[in-house]
Amino acid sequence: MAIAPNSLTTRKKLDLLATAVRDNMPYIRASKQEFPQSELKGKKFGASVHTYLADPGTVADGIVADPDSITEVELTAIMANKNTSVETDLWENFTSVEDYSREVLKPKGLKLARSIEKDVIDQNVYASFQAVVQPKVGGVSVFDTGIIGDASAALGELAVAGKLVCFQSPSLLGKISRGLQRNFLPDDVMKDIYKARYLGECENSSVIEQALMPKITMSATMDTAPTITFTVANTDASSNPLSYKPVSTISASGGSATLEEGAAYTIPGVYVVDQSGMRTSQPFVVIYHKEITGVSHGTPTYGYKIPEIRLAVGDQKGAMNPNAWTAAPLANLTVALTPLLGAGKSYLVGQTRLDDALVFDSYTFDDLPSSRTENVGVDGPVALKAMAFGDGKNGVQLTRIDAPYLSKIWDPRLSVTTYVEV
Repeated sequence: MAIAPNSLTTRKKLDLLATAVRDNMPYIRASKQEFPQSELKGKKFGASVHTYLADPGTVADGIVADPDSITEVELTAIMANKNTSVETDLWENFTSVEDYSREVLKPKGLKLARSIEKDVIDQNVYASFQAVVQPKVGGVSVFDTGIIGDASAALGELAVAGKLVCFQSPSLLGKISRGLQRNFLPDDVMKDIYKARYLGECENSSVIEQALMPKITMSATMDTAPTITFTVANTDASSNPLSYKPVSTISASGGSATLEEGAAYTIPGVYVVDQSGMRTSQPFVVIYHKEITGVSHGTPTYGYKIPEIRLAVGDQKGAMNPNAWTAAPLANLTVALTPLLGAGKSYLVGQTRLDDALVFDSYTFDDLPSSRTENVGVDGPVALKAMAFGDGKNGVQLTRIDAPYLSKIWDPRLSVTTYVEV
């Protein structure tokens, strides 16, 4: 149903707004759509959506089969939404699409896009089981391509196959590229996708500028010895642990120590299991971060956690789709972590990941009663829902534009978080 008297002009304005939103989302442009609209139709803001990660199974030597059951891990994402609104009379005053583009589209599209992009980055930039930290050397920050190369190499150690994208802040990339521009090779396809934010190909990654990447400062009271408590899940005939129950919580060590967003830790003696089920020698990293947990009175609620750890012992027989391994059973079920960042220090945060490690989907919720509605989709995952309705209290007609979405990196093994001390 059209939302304004001149539906053709209004539709064109909405298309332009949707395109402006999309063009200002470089982080989300590197994503994939996973759920068909038929599955998301009618979902409400704050609802949960689930997918399942199947285990890679086992391989037997020789010709005798050793079949095993399929173990699936349930993964959950929460429906989110951002919206902007304008008085319809103001909207319709712009009969010239060019005037509208300059005076309404650019600021509203940019604001909506950056609000969504920031939320998606905040929830996914720390979704990694590996981290690369570049400390100062002699009290001076190090800005070179080493941080990019180390991150892509870390993913290579997990046999991550596919196109890698690296997101870093403009201030960091500006310093790296100054004098090192020859290290960044052009790629016309990637330039077309990311436009001016695309710096080039470097160290096996497409390097993209993203101003919304975080800068964090660890306080003087940053917890340097938080703990994770494991619980035995399976044992062998001699009661030796084979695996531990999944855990996604971290506990402060006590006193004045504080758990802080973005703080990265290793688990002593614990290493990453890659997606094919192969043990690696890559230290397993946990990063304390926030995720949307639901909705309260129309506003999203957030909680702080670490990505789920599924820890196995040795060859992983009897384990439940592990993503981490240790050579021997844990000496103590409560394990103290080792910090990768320093108290009182500041870092520019970046991320290198598989381009489609991030899932980003739009969904369509029910229309508002008595409203006139238009759904607008663009190439890529972004979709807008525009609704026009009367405000009887103030005697005006409003146009509300919603951008409903869900975002999630299902498997943190496909991502590396980087830190450069500044």
